[in-house]
Amino acid sequence: MEGSSASTDISALTRLCPLCGSDKGRLQEELHFALFDNTPVSGHCRLVSCSRCGFGFFDTQSKQADFDRYYEQNAYYCTATTAGTGGIGTKEQVRFEMVAERISPQLLTQDAVIIDVGCAKGGLLKVLAQRGFTRLYGVDMLPECISYIQRTMVISAELGSALSLPFPDLWADAMIYSHVIEHVIDLQSLIAAAHEKLADRGILYVEVPDASEYGEHTVYPFQDFYLEHVNHFSLSTLSALFCSAGFSVVNSGKYALEAPAGKVPCVWAVFRKGYCPPETPDRALERHLHKYVSWSRNHPANHRFARLAADRTPLYLWGISQYAMLSLGQSPICNCNIRGFVDKDPSKRMRTIRGNPINSPDALRNTGPDCAVLVTAPGYEASIREELDQMGFGGTVLDASGAVIGGQTVDDE
Repeated sequence: MEGSSASTDISALTRLCPLCGSDKGRLQEELHFALFDNTPVSGHCRLVSCSRCGFGFFDTQSKQADFDRYYEQNAYYCTATTAGTGGIGTKEQVRFEMVAERISPQLLTQDAVIIDVGCAKGGLLKVLAQRGFTRLYGVDMLPECISYIQRTMVISAELGSALSLPFPDLWADAMIYSHVIEHVIDLQSLIAAAHEKLADRGILYVEVPDASEYGEHTVYPFQDFYLEHVNHFSLSTLSALFCSAGFSVVNSGKYALEAPAGKVPCVWAVFRKGYCPPETPDRALERHLHKYVSWSRNHPANHRFARLAADRTPLYLWGISQYAMLSLGQSPICNCNIRGFVDKDPSKRMRTIRGNPINSPDALRNTGPDCAVLVTAPGYEASIREELDQMGFGGTVLDASGAVIGGQTVDDE
């Protein structure tokens, strides 16, 4: 992945830097998502790097309350079975076992109070129960997830959030924020809530995507950007955030999480209350984000989609993922002859995008050979291609970069 030096444009920010509070940043990219209709958050944001400390984040007009409403409406985290939704699939099991290995040495007894904040369907709590921990508590904003845990596990779970924690009579020996804090606008309030809830010798386990390695394991432009990920951490900026708020680093590291669309680079850290020397500004993250944006802008996918638009090829999008929404808003796909959206998730088929319904795959059974299906669910290309073959689809099947699946790519000249 190649790119030039980081941007030097300074602009006033709508959202102050979550790490240092600065109101100045360097613009990296304007991002546009074509969201479900009536989504309470804005589909437009700016990727910026703080001009003072180098932290990367989305400058957005959406507030924490907007995102709270967004998550409360997002049944996807309960209906989905993919990695990252808190389930109990094979890849999720491996990730949860690693988390358990990292926190177990810091806990003195099996009756330590452990609170998993953003527990989704409780997969991590189940792994901890299998390891003999008995005082387990789950917190999630989605009623469907809490109901699922209460029906299927002997584990306490209540509605709440990282900023509004339930269980008022408990003080935690361990609090887990696994792929949570990248979603939170108001990080300072999150840290204050964690500090208040944590016992004096308790630990925080925090895990997030590693923005310093965006693009190292992905193949599609802007693939590492999600509407929900409003904060973009490196290991040093993650440490700086908590160290500036009265925590010290016990242990930390990096690893690559196996996911359907390839490996996701991650960083993790265990924190405990106590003094930690302040971190120096991290300009390396800013430089890497700039390189990743430059690589994405120059990706061959943009030319392929421009050709599809010019040819007026009847196009269906299968897989209404966040990447599909970003592609619709950010790339020449928006100019294509889009005939319909397709997804197998029933919760998504209850929504619309720009007034257009989302249909089941059966909608493709009567399409002609002149049509194309663009698979906008990275990681599921092979299975969707197989389903299309089984239903006798005679058109072209493209991956999320516009390349033909199982065949030669479209002309890039």
